[in-house]
Amino acid sequence: MDNFNFRTYGTKNSWLGLLLVFVVVVVIYIIIRSLYKLFFILAPVFLLLSLILDYRVIPKYGIVLYELLRYKTFWGILAVIFTILGFPFVSAALFFNSFMNFRTKKRNKRRYTDYVELEEDDDDVEILDINSKKKVKIDSYEDLFE
Repeated sequence: MDNFNFRTYGTKNSWLGLLLVFVVVVVIYIIIRSLYKLFFILAPVFLLLSLILDYRVIPKYGIVLYELLRYKTFWGILAVIFTILGFPFVSAALFFNSFMNFRTKKRNKRRYTDYVELEEDDDDVEILDINSKKKVKIDSYEDLFE
């Protein structure tokens, strides 16, 4: 069995790593807190716009919460708590969902063009006999072996 020899070059590097992790966590916390404040201010606007763009998104979310509470009670309670605490993020997500539904409906409106039906001709269809021993040339590739 191999023994691994881990070399430590001092405790200064480990403290620097811990400090870097702490700074990254603090920066992420500040970003999330500022987004929460911004979305808290914009939450009524998000809800109003989501109602205008696609009014079915909000009742569908309510149905999802109800079904979670009904069948998976623990996850339903967690979802309701997150909905209350994270209301700004939920309203932004509902707005995004209704906006994407609106864009999809707008894109799916297709314009149809006029067309002409062509008659089918069975003249150019060649029926091959399966029991025939004769080689049928499919393309010029078979010419290489003759």
